[in-house]
Amino acid sequence: MTKKAAVINDLSSFGRCSLTAAIAVLSAMGHRPCPLPTAVLSAQTEFPVYAGEDLTALMPRYTEAWESNHERFDGICTGYFARSEQLRHTLDFLDRFQTDGTLLLVDPVMGDNGRLYPAYDRTACGKMQELARRADVLTPNLSELCLLTGADYDALTAHADDADYLTRVAALAAPLSAGRGVIVTGVRTEGCIVNLTVQDGSADALRSRLFGESFSGTGDIFSAVVFGALLGGDPLTRAAERAARFVELAIADTVKEAHNPLYGVNFEKFLYTLNEVNRNANS
Repeated sequence: MTKKAAVINDLSSFGRCSLTAAIAVLSAMGHRPCPLPTAVLSAQTEFPVYAGEDLTALMPRYTEAWESNHERFDGICTGYFARSEQLRHTLDFLDRFQTDGTLLLVDPVMGDNGRLYPAYDRTACGKMQELARRADVLTPNLSELCLLTGADYDALTAHADDADYLTRVAALAAPLSAGRGVIVTGVRTEGCIVNLTVQDGSADALRSRLFGESFSGTGDIFSAVVFGALLGGDPLTRAAERAARFVELAIADTVKEAHNPLYGVNFEKFLYTLNEVNRNANS
């Protein structure tokens, strides 16, 4: 059954990320993505030159128009916010559209490698924590997990080679998982990438190949596949597994050719694998 999903994120023309990735993934999975753009950008912000337009002022107008049209959503997914005001508008959006039957996935995009993104300040972090508390599913990377919990990223990652490292990460995520699922993405340990699913007091580690470099948009793609799979009825661990395998497939194809990580990964040619009809036929 097709599910209608509001997706709150920016639209970047280059980088294969944010709304560009989410719209493609959710459509391929048989859902109807309804984008609420927070900004339009010529390219994602790691490019040396980019042009953009902040759409913060448009966000409440979208909310009002959709409410006036009596729209309802089976799911809501959020990504990057450039300003704390955008988070405030999103919380207002949830007040109007989040119901007991609405799946809310929050990708708390705040930083990487232990550091906040430049756009984030204390106010924005506080709003993101408020948004995270309303989520059914959270998909933080390790930096964002530390930012949400107040943990010391450098102290935690200093033990990345220890046998109990994943246990420590799971223990850090456990309080966040009360009443929701948490997938800690992109944890580097033991020469691989681990996506750690924490739910109902248990943790499952899904290991993927480590390719040695980071690509634009892989976190957005991962979260979009998880979101689409959950809307389709998959349990959290299965959704994480599908997302990890899809991202790994796209990266493996990308590294075979001359590439610039800023442009993201070749995920488009593998979208057919996410289609439920094709997946069932090949299972």
